[in-house]
Amino acid sequence: MADCSYHPGKDAVGACVSCGKMVCVACKTELQDKVYCPACANKLFVRRDDVPVAAASDAAPAVKPVSGAWWLLVILPLLFGGWCWIGGIIAWAVNKDKDPKKAKSMLIWGIVLSVIYLIIAVIFIALIVTGFLILEMPQ
Repeated sequence: MADCSYHPGKDAVGACVSCGKMVCVACKTELQDKVYCPACANKLFVRRDDVPVAAASDAAPAVKPVSGAWWLLVILPLLFGGWCWIGGIIAWAVNKDKDPKKAKSMLIWGIVLSVIYLIIAVIFIALIVTGFLILEMPQ
């Protein structure tokens, strides 16, 4: 019988299926009826402790909860002249580090609502100036 490639003088019990080296009982690693030598087993079966873990800076930033009350700052200025973009900027600035996606949404909605308010105001003024909309004052 052949000698073990790692322990000369010891009888080999099998050959590594990966590299073909002869291994003894002490050296062999067996998985699903296949024999591996120590070197091939170490290459194929790495311990999780040996695998490098990605640094915390590589991971996605954690999203923190944002209060829904910040949406009031975006929506309520519609009642006071349509200054929603200011509320959107404030809500974005306060929440951009907690939840960037929601903060960006608040900013965009603040701008969109301000533009809608401005368009409606311009149409309303144009209707009054052209005479299509006549507002009568009570006497």
